[in-house]
Amino acid sequence: MRIGALSFLLLGIGARSAIAQSNIDPGHKFAWTENAGWTNWYDANNAQDGVFIHPTFLEGFIWAENVGWINVGDGSPANGVHYANKDGSDFGGNLDPNIFELFGLAWGENVGWLNFEGGALANPPQPARLDGCRLRGYAWGENIGWLNLDDAEHYIRVATSAKRGDLNCDCVINNFDIDPFVLALTNPTKYAQQFPNCDRMLADCNGDGKVNNFDIDPFVKLLAP
Repeated sequence: MRIGALSFLLLGIGARSAIAQSNIDPGHKFAWTENAGWTNWYDANNAQDGVFIHPTFLEGFIWAENVGWINVGDGSPANGVHYANKDGSDFGGNLDPNIFELFGLAWGENVGWLNFEGGALANPPQPARLDGCRLRGYAWGENIGWLNLDDAEHYIRVATSAKRGDLNCDCVINNFDIDPFVLALTNPTKYAQQFPNCDRMLADCNGDGKVNNFDIDPFVKLLAP
């Protein structure tokens, strides 16, 4: 991937309409960058444009008081699953739903690219990843250095869950997710009523961007010890 070649395509990208409200825990919304200070993953536009971590991609904006907005994705990957990060029309951060590591790119008008895979390339590797309900590891910005997601006190936590198969949103995949999975599969409206803070796409256990009977066997495999 030639990151520099994307920059000119993003000059016209501006504000967009509000997205789903951020699912970042407002009590754990800060992460530190070595050259740009604190980043806030929750408060953009009263949390309406803050970061939302979906089962396979990220959406929304990070605010850094020293460098401004950082766009982690518009919530509409071209293939419905992951941003391709090949041009400015389809870029953003992704989440691997199998190993829960972040990859892909975020863009800040004043800082350029933030590479979520940067920590995985460090020595020793410190990949940016979802660990239970919180992020860990490091991301790399060529103009702002390391983004530390690994601090014991100041870190990013999701308020619900972004782990595929975790249909009751307790950040653990176990037998307590069976009934919610069945509900998500058979009655989306009732699932939304019983689990209003959960993302029904957590039931997309085969990663094809749909929730249907083809997700049953992959869900059972996720339950296996």
